[in-house]
Amino acid sequence: MKKALVLAALLGLALAQQAKPEDVIKEQCAKAKVVAELWHGFTGGAPKLALENLVVEFNKAQQGRCVRPVPQGGYRDLSTKIKAAFAAGKVPAMAQAYENNIALYLEAKALLPIESLGVRLQGVNLAFLNAVRFGGVVYGVPFNKSIQVLYYNKDLLKKHGAKVPTTLEELVALSKRLSQAEGGPVFWFQPDASTFAYFFFNLGGSYLKNGKLVLNSKEAVEALTLLQNGVKEGWAKAITSGYINQNLGSGPYAFSVDTSAGYTYYRQGAKFDLGVATLPGSKGQVGFGLVQGTNLVVFRQASKEEQAVAKDFLQFVLSPRAQAVFATATGYVPVTEAALKDPVYQAYVAENPDYATIVRQSRYAKFEPALAEWEQIRFDILGQAIKEAILNKVDPKAALDKAQKLAEDLLSGKTR
Repeated sequence: MKKALVLAALLGLALAQQAKPEDVIKEQCAKAKVVAELWHGFTGGAPKLALENLVVEFNKAQQGRCVRPVPQGGYRDLSTKIKAAFAAGKVPAMAQAYENNIALYLEAKALLPIESLGVRLQGVNLAFLNAVRFGGVVYGVPFNKSIQVLYYNKDLLKKHGAKVPTTLEELVALSKRLSQAEGGPVFWFQPDASTFAYFFFNLGGSYLKNGKLVLNSKEAVEALTLLQNGVKEGWAKAITSGYINQNLGSGPYAFSVDTSAGYTYYRQGAKFDLGVATLPGSKGQVGFGLVQGTNLVVFRQASKEEQAVAKDFLQFVLSPRAQAVFATATGYVPVTEAALKDPVYQAYVAENPDYATIVRQSRYAKFEPALAEWEQIRFDILGQAIKEAILNKVDPKAALDKAQKLAEDLLSGKTR
């Protein structure tokens, strides 16, 4: 409740307001003539609370209109339910969507161009904006965007007189040295497409070559082999139960490449002096991090009145204060430059200098392919290949060759 009140105060809500945001929204929408639903994939914690506080504040300024956030489970649950809503002809006014979701929804001609609504996009991070531009048209408003960063144990590095690595080679070499000294692997990772992407991108990899999806490139094999060897050689530890931050304290830990959205959770889980750095890359170049998180889209089936509410809400979400509060409450990256000048952001960074590092890292961003089938490929094909190589010791090239064949079959329509 204390955190909710702090967020409420930052948004200008009365501190006397003790009701849960979801209850306030329920009351606001009960009195509204126009209700625009926003389906989302926040299952709880700071993101869900921050979104609800944003909605409460927006609804306060409306007369006879409201936005109602509706949780739909996780992100895969959300996209599944939206596809079902298409079939039933009952879609919400707005929803969170990854870039690949947008590509899928566009196949059904289900989305409205954002600028056709009158939403002003000046000052939005161009990398984020270009990722939701299809055929030159913007179909999403970047919302909860996170970036990979390097989390590290300051105490352990100090103990061994080590500096934060700035290149991928230094990261591997130092992980080997510290693991040998500590008697256990110090680089922790989850065997999934996200961690793989960091190594893949920084070894020069690209998922698309001449417009074709390639999962088994030499860079992909090199990245997966590096992770597999890390486990074999004892400097890398695959976390298979829960998140990395939930496992802190179970062994020697020095480094992990993880999402900035986990910042508050790392701080809660660390019993050591936690550090955050930009990703190790190549000499003189910050490493590239995978951008994750969603955008807000508006569906064509929404009524004109709901579209008008959506337009005003999206503009509100892009305002400097809303961006500053939402980002600092969650660890997501502000999507506009103006948010970085907001007093809320400035005060937060003064107390949490690590957050400025997160924003700097966001300037070195890479995206996964915006293919309609990417969600299935990412989790069920590529993700499975990564697990087979790391956990079952399958040859990396064989695992990725199999993934390539499965992906090609999916994209050609041979499988579903």
